[in-house]
Amino acid sequence: MSRRFIDLRSDTATHPTPAMREAMSRAEVGDDALGEDPTVCALLERATALFGKEAGLFVPSGTQANQIAIKTYTQPGEEVIADAHCHPFRNEQAAGALISGVQFALIEADRGVYSRKEAEAALRPKGRNHPRSAILWVENTHNAGGGQVFPLARLDELRALSLEWEIPLHIDGARIFNAVVASGIAPIEWGRRCDSICFCLSKGLGCPVGSLLMGTREFIQNARRIRKILGGAWRQAGILAAAGLYALDHHVERLAEDHANAQRFAELTSGVPGVRQVYETTPTNIVFLDLAESGKTAEEVSARLMDRGVSLSLPGKTTLRAVTHLDISREDVDRAAQALAEAVA
Repeated sequence: MSRRFIDLRSDTATHPTPAMREAMSRAEVGDDALGEDPTVCALLERATALFGKEAGLFVPSGTQANQIAIKTYTQPGEEVIADAHCHPFRNEQAAGALISGVQFALIEADRGVYSRKEAEAALRPKGRNHPRSAILWVENTHNAGGGQVFPLARLDELRALSLEWEIPLHIDGARIFNAVVASGIAPIEWGRRCDSICFCLSKGLGCPVGSLLMGTREFIQNARRIRKILGGAWRQAGILAAAGLYALDHHVERLAEDHANAQRFAELTSGVPGVRQVYETTPTNIVFLDLAESGKTAEEVSARLMDRGVSLSLPGKTTLRAVTHLDISREDVDRAAQALAEAVA
């Protein structure tokens, strides 16, 4: 009997559970482009209540949520203040420049966490020679930062700055529920410290597709227009929204299992000769491994892992990334760590 393939490339690899599929099959639907899908409306009501926001929008992906937020807040020629490894700058095909005509003022931050002082240094003086600083951008948890949770005290500092300068603060919370579970800080506490926030259903929450963007009613009214421009208007989207409702009821607290599995994978692989942990801690579900000391490339090791039924992503020439999720068990983690040791040897 063949062994099960272990996919650690991303938490987007999750499959809807049988119970989630059952909830999807029973979903009441309507036309969401007209605001008439009752299950989508129920999902938005649930999510906005959790984060303390006035309104929300159901969109196909986290990338689209990010780009809608950028375009809603900015005019061409303006600037987004963000850390240098944020998702919209590194992983969205330069969509901010292409769609919204904006540029980024990038902060070299430790694991994506930057301070008020660093943000102030990135703010442009008001005048005719500079682009307008249009958004303060925070990613929580931080993908390239190894699942780092943005400290609440730092967020408070940035929120005070955004209010003083009348610049909106947006949280790219693709994995915000990982931050909620890891920190014990409720969604509403994150939500009240920003003007807008988004989160993915299709990562740790285990849904097949979808993200939510939330903010003020005016912001969402404008965002709905941008969603239409970008081709993201849904029709009978309640089938997908039902998965989101199920996930919010059943898949949030279990994220702690993913965190424990990631920590175990980091511990097991830290003893492999030639393998170094990129980050000293594993706060949530993402582990980065540096293979430089092994003398092998990530591509070489990845090919050997594939032969052993394990797949990790390749963010760099000598770097691998593992992301634990709903479909990864403790036994899978143990087997993946052993496969890595064999592949590097």
